[in-house]
Amino acid sequence: MRGRSDHGAGRADATLFMGYRRPPDVLTGENEGMASELIRCGHCGTANRVPAAAAGTPRCGRCHQPLPWIADADDATFGDIAEAARVPVIVDLWAPWCGPCRMVSPALEQLARDLAGQVKLVKVNVDASPRISERFGVQAIPTLLVMRGGRVAARQTGAAPLPALRAWVESALAGAAH
Repeated sequence: MRGRSDHGAGRADATLFMGYRRPPDVLTGENEGMASELIRCGHCGTANRVPAAAAGTPRCGRCHQPLPWIADADDATFGDIAEAARVPVIVDLWAPWCGPCRMVSPALEQLARDLAGQVKLVKVNVDASPRISERFGVQAIPTLLVMRGGRVAARQTGAAPLPALRAWVESALAGAAH
């Protein structure tokens, strides 16, 4: 659920996602579906428009450093956004009412920033996307997947702290590379 707080309407740091403030490097508008987001480069501070689906990986238009790739997907857009990605995809299957989902979201976004250019984070609200939930047999949330080439390389259910998530993703990426 996106919205703006009353304290800083229009400011990038006031954007809410899943009940929490998005980090200031992610400037979201009221975009839906496969619209793009403005991502602030962590190296030079330039705001860059990053599409939810693209042929390559996003890079800063000014300094050419990799940008974090974080996108929302649903039943209609999942194939284009997640399965067609040329980089490994971390899929976060979550719901807005889920406390552990809200706890793990900032850690996943930090991981996407840390692994910019190497992975894409795709968030799927299972309440709004029942076909995706059914397809992956989601019985508990958050359910996290690492996908490579449209196939699930690793799966984890439940929230975990950033170090454990990083180890899980790195292990999945190492295993998927073989």
